[in-house]
Amino acid sequence: MENLTVFEQNGKLLTDSRDVAMMVDKPHADLMKNIRSYCKHLNEGDFSLVEYFIEYSYKDGKGEERPCYLCTKKGCDMIANKMTGKKGVIFTAKYTAAFEKMQDFISKGSTYSGISLKEQVESLEVVAGMLHMNEASKILMLEGFYKSYNIPTAFLPKYENNGSRQLRSATSLLEINKCAISAVRFNRYMMDAGYLEERQRPSSSGKPKTFKALTEAGLKYGENAVSPHNQREVQPLYYEDSFMELFNFVVALSIAS
Repeated sequence: MENLTVFEQNGKLLTDSRDVAMMVDKPHADLMKNIRSYCKHLNEGDFSLVEYFIEYSYKDGKGEERPCYLCTKKGCDMIANKMTGKKGVIFTAKYTAAFEKMQDFISKGSTYSGISLKEQVESLEVVAGMLHMNEASKILMLEGFYKSYNIPTAFLPKYENNGSRQLRSATSLLEINKCAISAVRFNRYMMDAGYLEERQRPSSSGKPKTFKALTEAGLKYGENAVSPHNQREVQPLYYEDSFMELFNFVVALSIAS
């Protein structure tokens, strides 16, 4: 029987019905039918559904939206009440422990230098916004943060590029398109056009270290991804299908000026 991942969302402790289905060794479709039946009875009894189950969705391997539920501890109680024997006992023990563990973690208000966990997450979101990070990079940053506190990360979405727009570095695209300029010169053209900017971060030596990031205008042609060399930096990646449009524009702008 699998362990259960519990996470906080909008002040509620929740778990995913897919995780519950795996934990109780039941097809997710069958558990969904059960939950819908519970919701019907709860509605008839004029109970608040969100205290038990919250309708949600996820993307399957084909990128298609599929329904699921987020379950509160009360919801898990209801599922457990319909189970008997060893499986029901073990499920009850495990989900109770998982919810208590997360509640204990939150109630202790884990802090770093006096900063609460909630405030740290909010700070990460501010930084991600300032750096214009793409969704994949935001998720990667959050995943690394949660792992530093030994918090399960299964609840985070698994972001994958859908392949419709290939992202590559400027160096790679300049070579592929046989552009007769270096990445250094291209970056200079990009900065002159206002599509690229230089940012700074503190380094271990105490001296600021610079890195480049696409500006709001530059995001039309690419995305800022977490740098593989340092997660406190981003690196610009460009859409392959519109790179030459961008290249021709910034080169022409440079010549005109």
